[in-house]
Amino acid sequence: MPSPATPSGLPETPHDVLIDRARVDDLLDRIRAGETVDLLDATLDCVSWQAFASDDGEPLSPVEQHRLREYYREKWSDIGPLYLAELLSTEFMTEQRARGDIAFSERLVELGRSDPDLWAEIRQFFRRKEIATGLLLLAHRPASGE
Repeated sequence: MPSPATPSGLPETPHDVLIDRARVDDLLDRIRAGETVDLLDATLDCVSWQAFASDDGEPLSPVEQHRLREYYREKWSDIGPLYLAELLSTEFMTEQRARGDIAFSERLVELGRSDPDLWAEIRQFFRRKEIATGLLLLAHRPASGE
């Protein structure tokens, strides 16, 4: 494993790591039951740390996995909760789709197949909308008396 001082080859953002969707399902079940979480910790809990390997391809030891988690805790410490919530909700919805709990119409599926550029454009639109929504929420300061 590259050391945190020289993280060559390591994923940069939370979108770049493998997320265990079963852990995301569990997280959402706990939140629905009233639990509150730190979204950075929750995201780190959902990362598939066993997907990382040493430079020689060997699985990381529990100690190495812990060090890697701490490296990412520091690296991602300035990422806002909206970004992390968006990532986890996307993983959740992807799993819902994979399980068949959410079905796309054949027209929508065909759009993705026949016009991937249009599909990407639609996805980009909604990503930007979600970011704008998040920025507005982060900037909100209730008027005095609210």
